[in-house]
Amino acid sequence: MGEEIGTLVVVVLKARNLRDKHTFYKQDAYAQATLNKETKKTKVDVKGGQHPVWDEELRFPIMKRVSDETRMLEVSCWSKEPRADECVGRGTVDITETLKTGEFDDWVPLKMEDGAYRGEVFLEMTYYAKTPPLQRRASKWKPTERLTRP
Repeated sequence: MGEEIGTLVVVVLKARNLRDKHTFYKQDAYAQATLNKETKKTKVDVKGGQHPVWDEELRFPIMKRVSDETRMLEVSCWSKEPRADECVGRGTVDITETLKTGEFDDWVPLKMEDGAYRGEVFLEMTYYAKTPPLQRRASKWKPTERLTRP
């Protein structure tokens, strides 16, 4: 598949303002990230509703070959349903700058195919070149605010 040059650690922290189609109870939400045809999921935040919290680490190998497939991270939020899970919204992040600077901490807007706003997901990304050992860095959020819902 190509030469691996490092690892991108993506912490899917939380989401806000997700569309919740349920009227009488909160949706069970999870997030999913895809890079270079590799998809990884967070655990389900049971009754996470519109403001789920995951604080889950996903790791992706970074290849030397440069293309949209290897440099565009797609993130999506889903509602876990009995029959088929429903996509709440999708967003993309160009990781080219993150690979240069080493980190990215920001809200990523989520939309549907029609362009309608569907909330945001907060990602903390850190890129590690192949040489040093991997360690999760400290969050820029204050500990008291990091996992709180709005």
